[in-house]
Amino acid sequence: MRRGLMGWDPQELPKSALHERLSRLQAAMARENIDAMLFYTNLVRPSAVCWLTGFTPYWIESLLLVHRTGAPILATALSKRVSEWIKSTSWLEEIVNTPRPGMAIGERLKADGCQRVGVLELDALPAGSYDDLGAAAPGVEFVDASKLFAECRRIIDTTERKLIEHADAITCAALDCVDVAQARDAGALLGLIEKHARLAGAEESYMAVAPNLDADRRLIRVSGASPLAARFAVRTSVAYKGNWVRRTRTFARDSAHMQALGRADAWLTGFASSVAAGVPLTEQLAASLKALPGAELKSWMAESSIGSYPLEVVTSSRHRGADELSHGSFVVLSVELVIEGMPWLGAVPAFVESVRQHL
Repeated sequence: MRRGLMGWDPQELPKSALHERLSRLQAAMARENIDAMLFYTNLVRPSAVCWLTGFTPYWIESLLLVHRTGAPILATALSKRVSEWIKSTSWLEEIVNTPRPGMAIGERLKADGCQRVGVLELDALPAGSYDDLGAAAPGVEFVDASKLFAECRRIIDTTERKLIEHADAITCAALDCVDVAQARDAGALLGLIEKHARLAGAEESYMAVAPNLDADRRLIRVSGASPLAARFAVRTSVAYKGNWVRRTRTFARDSAHMQALGRADAWLTGFASSVAAGVPLTEQLAASLKALPGAELKSWMAESSIGSYPLEVVTSSRHRGADELSHGSFVVLSVELVIEGMPWLGAVPAFVESVRQHL
């Protein structure tokens, strides 16, 4: 089932979109005098390589090599028998199967005369890969190019937007299956939500719950029986074709309480649809909350895909630097409120499209 879902569909992910992404990166590399770039990828760090090639690694580590010109090259510890499967799920023409991807890529860098090579998240590159690269290409200077890649990655193209919207539709439908009156066990509820997501086409899904929101607002994964209290929250993270979306909803058994929580849901949805670039999120949230009487902001964060991890925090209420978002970017906004004395957790996706000078 997974193989079919992961198959490369040129209607959903056309080569033209991948060409444009690659060209954007290669132009940035030329500006920064970088001869080649390396991307480490594994089960938990698939995002950058997937964005450039469509390939999502599930079993073992790989290294992607991108020169200033030409198509990407993947060196992978996967055996040759799965090379054709990799090609069927991605835009990859050259695949090197080797137990030591770092050594194979290092030899290629040396043969191609590369002198300055950018590495996404250099500090997080496994020591074995780094040692193999250095041994095979001793004259190469390896520099961190995470910021360069983030600037290229930040802008969401039409193709990616459609895939994100499809992933979000799966997420919403899965959360819609929650029957508050019938839900009594957290583990059973998360299993039901994940079942809906998987059957709708989710490649991956991660579920978390705050079973008793009044006692503990932390979202956790549960596998065994865990009773659900009168108020609880569920977070659902779903991937479709390598594109991740996250939503969090708060539920209450009391209808009056649910009405108050529903006002918070509507407020966050409206806020997400009007997030502006170039204006601190702190200011935007404070101004928007004036339209939600009885609510107190406790914390917030914005996550996005800017590196190898599917979603990572780009700014938050704990962040001390600038918290403006870029025009054309995609984020997941997570907010914690107290409304009419009740805790509320919410998370929704947002496309940052508007630009304002001030509030």
